[in-house]
Amino acid sequence: MSETEQRETETIQEPEEAQTATAVQEQIPEASVIETAEVTVAEVRPERRKEPPKDARSYELIFLVDAGLPKEELDTLIDKLEKFLEQKDGVVDNIRVSDVRKLAYEIKKRTHGVYVVFNFWLKPNLVTELERILRLEERILRHMIIKTQS
Repeated sequence: MSETEQRETETIQEPEEAQTATAVQEQIPEASVIETAEVTVAEVRPERRKEPPKDARSYELIFLVDAGLPKEELDTLIDKLEKFLEQKDGVVDNIRVSDVRKLAYEIKKRTHGVYVVFNFWLKPNLVTELERILRLEERILRHMIIKTQS
């Protein structure tokens, strides 16, 4: 075979190989890609969009509860905080609950915990009242409120 014939056969074979590669890619379902992704958040509550009050600021609350706390008690605690925020004209953007995680060090003789994150809008003068409620709640091991940019 001469060099020109070899080049022609190579150029003819390349598109066929490209076609088989795209055919294989089309056969792979998109769901298999989703199954391999790892999710660290156990539960995400639906986002609520309500207009925040005029003087409200955006905050993020993260708190830690014992991993042994029953799910029903955790849900009642979350509902209690959510109702408090709504009673004070606050707006809850979203709530995320993590899986059980090993703590870096013991907190109140606990080695595992569950993190809960609230994103919300509230007037600045009401944050101290929220802090007081969080300190008095025995089920909460640690908490932190951060002012966010939104």
